[in-house]
Formats: sequence, structure tokens, C-alpha cells
Amino acid sequence: MASTRIGERSRLASRPEKEKRKSDRVRLSKAEKIAIPIILIVAVWVVYSVVQPSAPAPQPTVTSSTSPNSLAPDFTLPIVGANGLTGQSISLSSFRGKVVFLEFMEPWCVHCQDMAPILKDLYTKYHNNANFTFISVSGPWNGPDGNPASASDAAKFIGTYGSTWTYVYDSSGTVMNSEYGVNSTPTFFIIGKSGAVVTSFQGEQPEDTLTTAINNAINAS
Repeated sequence: MASTRIGERSRLASRPEKEKRKSDRVRLSKAEKIAIPIILIVAVWVVYSVVQPSAPAPQPTVTSSTSPNSLAPDFTLPIVGANGLTGQSISLSSFRGKVVFLEFMEPWCVHCQDMAPILKDLYTKYHNNANFTFISVSGPWNGPDGNPASASDAAKFIGTYGSTWTYVYDSSGTVMNSEYGVNSTPTFFIIGKSGAVVTSFQGEQPEDTLTTAINNAINAS
């Protein structure tokens, strides 16, 4: 009889310990239920952050001191042809009374290279018009190789793309940078017969857009 009571007391004594372990398992299970969704959320966020494409870099814009209706700054620059500098120069003011399509470019500029066939088509379309002329200004900005663009680079560009209109070389970059405020290439200015800027464009442009702007300038009184 005594041994029976001792056994019962032993079972009663061991019950709280068993219940405590069971309770611990329950509490751990609850903690796991809370932790697992948090871990999943964090994991999804990490994966999304890795695969999410980065935002595109902001595109450069023209901040030109030469605004529409202002007189285009005059310049005199040496002419460069497919064989290099020709020893001749031209002044923008000598074309007063004509519409001038003025391009600022760099020979290493991929967008300038992309535009070369379009400009060639435009020149073919308008080169017989006595009231119109093309001028491309090649600048000295450093290319991807870290070297400044030279007149020889401009000459190579002319030969590669078969450009037959007038190119000049701005060796100091003064005309591009200071006079016209060009900060990316290609940049185009359409100058009216009075010598005032009619409109300007930055970056690659559809041929139709440039054609319309040229026609408007030619047909203006």
C-alpha cells in the first residue's frame, strides 16, 4: 500500500515536468509560426532587390545659351575634309540670308555615327537649294580612350561615312562649349535666314522631324 502511494506521488511529481516540456514545445511552435513568415518576407525582398532592374540613367539635356529667336553666335573655324585640314576657314556669318543646318558632333560619338546616314540623306535632298546649307562642327572632347578628338579623327569620320558637306574643327571647344553651350552630341541648330536660331534638337532624331523643321525655316519669310 505504501509502495502504491509512493508510485502515485512519483507520477504526480513527474507530470508537471512533462507538461512543462510540452508547454515549451508549444511555445517554440508558436515562435516558429511567427518567424517563418518573417523569414519568407525577407527572402522575397532580397530576391526582388537582386532581380529588379536598375532605374535607367537620366538622359542628358541641352542647356544651351543659344535659345530660339536669339542671334546665333558667329564663329570662324578651319575646314576639315576627308584628307585632314584643308588650310581654309569659313565664318557662320558668311551664310547670312540662308537657312543653316548646324550640327555639333564628335567623331567617336555613337549617336553621331548613327545619324550620319540620315544627315547624308538630308544633304542629298537639300544640297541644290540655294537658300540652304549644311555645316558640321567637330569638337575636341575626349573619347572613350581618354584622348581628345582631333582633326584627323574628323577626317576619318568624313571618309568613313562619305559626308560631302562642310565640316569644321573646333580645336579649343570654345564654340561648342562657351558659344553654343552644347553639353552632349549630336546637337543640331537650325538657323534662319536672319541669323537667328529657329529651333534646336539634341540626340538622335528621325529624318521626318528634321525635314519638317528645315522646311519650316526655308519657307519662313
